[in-house]
Amino acid sequence: MLPPDRCPVQSFDDILDSSPLPPPGPDFYTARRALWLTPRPSISASPGPSASRQRLEQLLSAPNAAEGDYAWNHGVKKVWESLDAGGKLKKRLPLSLIIKIIYAAWLRNDTWPTGAVAPEPDDVLPNDYTSPELLPQIFLPWSSGATTPWMTTNTGDTEVHNGKSAII
Repeated sequence: MLPPDRCPVQSFDDILDSSPLPPPGPDFYTARRALWLTPRPSISASPGPSASRQRLEQLLSAPNAAEGDYAWNHGVKKVWESLDAGGKLKKRLPLSLIIKIIYAAWLRNDTWPTGAVAPEPDDVLPNDYTSPELLPQIFLPWSSGATTPWMTTNTGDTEVHNGKSAII
């Protein structure tokens, strides 16, 4: 057996493949979650960013690099084409760098229009609305009225929470 500092880092898919899991269902979810939450050997012992990663970071760190052709033609295009074809990265890249690569590609194929700015999300609750005690008060007045097998009340019933009535 290899010492811990020499053990190769396994992907989560490899860990799943080598683990006995129950059939799909709640037990499967619990077992898979336990595997996900199990600490794995740190990969911080890597020698540092590769030369190709450093080059990508340098190319994309320039102002407006994603919009220009220089970074695209000198490395970003090759990485994007590999990712777009379903290829896997040979070495890990930070998510912030991947986002810059995707953004540069989307500008070129008009998925993201040049000069467009992402709108503020309209489906995010303000911070003061995220406490669990407040959630029923927030969502009950806007219930769709749809039922699920897990509901304990009938559609159309009226329920009162903190002086507000809502049809559930």
